[in-house]
Amino acid sequence: MPVNKSPMINTYGGISSPYHEELWKLNFQHLSGERSHKSRATFSITKEFILRFNQTQNSKEKEELLELARKIIVRCKRKLGLKTLGSGKHVHLPAAWIEVIYLAQCKGEIQDEALNMLYASLDHASFDYDHLPALFFVAESVLYRLCCDASLKTYLYSVEIKLVKIGYLVFLRLFIFFLHGHLESFKQHLLRLQPHLYALSFSGASYHKYPNIFSNVQFILKASEIIGKRELHSESIFSPVENKKRHENTDSDMVGNLVWEDMKLTTCSGTVLLLGLVFRITVLS
Repeated sequence: MPVNKSPMINTYGGISSPYHEELWKLNFQHLSGERSHKSRATFSITKEFILRFNQTQNSKEKEELLELARKIIVRCKRKLGLKTLGSGKHVHLPAAWIEVIYLAQCKGEIQDEALNMLYASLDHASFDYDHLPALFFVAESVLYRLCCDASLKTYLYSVEIKLVKIGYLVFLRLFIFFLHGHLESFKQHLLRLQPHLYALSFSGASYHKYPNIFSNVQFILKASEIIGKRELHSESIFSPVENKKRHENTDSDMVGNLVWEDMKLTTCSGTVLLLGLVFRITVLS
């Protein structure tokens, strides 16, 4: 089924911006700093690695890079604690989320596995204030991909569907942190999301032929709008004309129904159901 294109923010493929470059360097330094120089892993995820993985035409190099990526997948699974519901001394969720979202730029089986791992982790991981920088990083990365890569395609593919579902879980978590007053010191992070959310608002209606994906996108936009009004003291991420149209067609009852339909249409764990219910109660109260 065709999907309309949204306004482009950037034409460069992959997750890349000055902010992403800086944050990735800081996070990678943190990851490396956790080990002694002698025990550091011999492989890492870099922009160069991703480009080589996706562009090489040499069959031997392809196999070597694939094997390397599989090793990183195994390491990330351990850091995510997928078998222990995100708990254990070996688990480091922020680091693993960042590694996995970068790994998801490697096309093919690695991309699919990385996105599946990230979705599973976000679905059951505990809540921790220290997760917020990584959550914002994942949020911006997902929105960037949706507004750039996905908008270039005529149809929604499994990657775009997975990205929307991951974005849904991330914004559910951000909204819960918002309810607890934990986003006050993250205004710059919220501001960086605004251009991506603005672009996504143009393509939201394009997902209407994919009911659960459409509701996921609408949830992301509505949650972001509520957070923005409080934390950024702005009316909305949308233009005045769009705001008027949205207010004419959207009220609190519709938002509640939207979230309820989303919960019915999406197969989720108890964590997501609970978060969605809290969102619904908060909006309707």
